[in-house]
Amino acid sequence: MSEGVLPSIERWWPHIDIEFKHEILADLNTPLSESALAQLYGLCGEPAATGSVTLTEREKSYILTQTEFVD
Repeated sequence: MSEGVLPSIERWWPHIDIEFKHEILADLNTPLSESALAQLYGLCGEPAATGSVTLTEREKSYILTQTEFVD
């Protein structure tokens, strides 16, 4: 995996612990914590990226759509 590139968000967002979902949702522009990265890469069976990793605009949009409540 390249530095700073996340696996497809569809693979990890639905399964990541709620603790990390809250952490990420608190500020979508902040680099992901080492703990969150370790878990999401573990869910995908890939070695964790190194360095600062932030979400792309597409990933942010996906997260926001997945957290909206449906009437």
